[in-house]
Amino acid sequence: MHIVINTIPLLSRQTGIGNCIYNISKSLLEIDRDNKYSFYYGYFSNKLQKTPHDDATSSELPFSVLQKSKPYIKTIPVLSDISKRVIEEWNKLISGRKEIDVYFEPNYIPVAFKTKKIVTTIHDFSFHLHPEWHPRDRISYFRKYFYERIHKSDLIVTDSQFIKEEAQSILKIDPAKLRVVYMGYDRQIFRKYPEQEVAAFRAAHNLPEQFVLFVGSIEPRKNIERLLLAYRQLPEALKRQYRLVLAGFAGWRNKKIMELIQEMQAYVSFLGYLNVKELATAYNAATFFAYPSLYEGFGLPPLEAMACGTPVLVSRAASLPEVCGQAALYCDPLDTSDIAEKLELMMSSGTLRQELETKGQARIKMFTWENTARQMIRIFEEVMRQPARDPSRA
Repeated sequence: MHIVINTIPLLSRQTGIGNCIYNISKSLLEIDRDNKYSFYYGYFSNKLQKTPHDDATSSELPFSVLQKSKPYIKTIPVLSDISKRVIEEWNKLISGRKEIDVYFEPNYIPVAFKTKKIVTTIHDFSFHLHPEWHPRDRISYFRKYFYERIHKSDLIVTDSQFIKEEAQSILKIDPAKLRVVYMGYDRQIFRKYPEQEVAAFRAAHNLPEQFVLFVGSIEPRKNIERLLLAYRQLPEALKRQYRLVLAGFAGWRNKKIMELIQEMQAYVSFLGYLNVKELATAYNAATFFAYPSLYEGFGLPPLEAMACGTPVLVSRAASLPEVCGQAALYCDPLDTSDIAEKLELMMSSGTLRQELETKGQARIKMFTWENTARQMIRIFEEVMRQPARDPSRA
């Protein structure tokens, strides 16, 4: 089979979905010796890369320039619409030159490729259930393309049983078209680090010996405002002992959150974006990890924290109980007092933290990118056994 994976998100600075695309693709290359893989960056390449690509030909350059200009183009609606139409036409043109058996779209919306089969991953339905959590241009794009194109997929993958059930309910998709494939974590990066490296990270970021860590974009879905308000309720002695440290992109729709961070800077640090190695070291350095998210399709950060030997506190919401099982302490994400109570419990009980660390180390064995890749290969093989696609659906 010739399998094409849309890796355009890898042209941008990596966050959750980009890291998933990279790790699945990397694992597929490592374990699959029977099939051919191509990666689509606006041009086709047999190389998997995480940075802007150096193997583009001169004829491919206009697309790369357009892709890199997107942050600026987005500020001008007319130009944004034109750029999307140009990209669509480019996708049709360039895919017509290839014989593609399976096109794997790991990021919600299949592009207009000429292909025999389409497999698409839906990570969550926050754009549908809570459009107020997202930037307007993202919601506009999903409304225009997602609902029409998702039904062109021959098989649809979700990150959890929770999202599979939402797909059945929201999209009225036949369960026979849905497959659940859990994500994994990078075992080379997310692991226990030598204390010397951890101490160096603390020193470089001016962090105390003990602190509570949150990782994620500063945006409404992550429930950071309630986390901050809950932390503010804690006794002064605990706040002095356990600083709250936030790491991630500045995000969007977060004016109130950023104001709270500024007001609470005596006890709160915002580190901004960390690369994956820095992130793994941050998990190692933290006393425990707090993630009271309102909604997740999977929830990679708690898994990464567990892999680094860090006990986790998460919300009992969406897919998080499915992923974390008995290896986490749970809180009600809508109840600030309950979040505060669970924060205090984690701070006060070394026995609880040790118990959760042990359970976390056992839990992570369920989730590896190699397992994810093996399941994806089976899905690619399965979809190719299905009857040929109706050309009108291409």
